[in-house]
Amino acid sequence: MHKIGVILVWLGLFLTVIGLIFGFMDLVKYGEASIWIAMIPAGFAALLTGVTMTQFSKSEESDTM
Repeated sequence: MHKIGVILVWLGLFLTVIGLIFGFMDLVKYGEASIWIAMIPAGFAALLTGVTMTQFSKSEESDTM
């Protein structure tokens, strides 16, 4: 569960950053929002889900401290 959460965090960050970069480039160039802008809320949702999953699950590394 923890590993899936970490993957979702990275996927969410990737989707959000790519959506911001290409979405605003299209917005400036063509004057209208494109499918890239729709990736931002999807990436944020994946990021939020991944952070929640990592916080509520135990890490697979055992701490012996």
